[in-house]
Amino acid sequence: MTKFPFNDLHSFKDYLAFVRMCAPDLFPVREGVPATEQWSLSLAFKGLYEGLVIAEQEQGPRPAFAECKEIFDAAHKEYLAGNRKAGFELMAKAQKAIKAVPSQ
Repeated sequence: MTKFPFNDLHSFKDYLAFVRMCAPDLFPVREGVPATEQWSLSLAFKGLYEGLVIAEQEQGPRPAFAECKEIFDAAHKEYLAGNRKAGFELMAKAQKAIKAVPSQ
């Protein structure tokens, strides 16, 4: 199981910024990590969905979390279709929505 670099909403916000800047194919190589667990678009989005679960456990259900899930779905599809700009813009929208939720 992949361990993601966040454990609360605050660190998840940083992870979202990381994914936004690296997607779809500019992820750094993870030293000492098997090839099957290197950053990829698929793994990054798996982390985004896991982060929403953690955020909801910490903060309770929020409209921003549901909105972000829909945005992540759309952004992932755009990246898979080769639409980098559309994916990046959608990720900016998700980042704005999640930033509006207070965290420590």
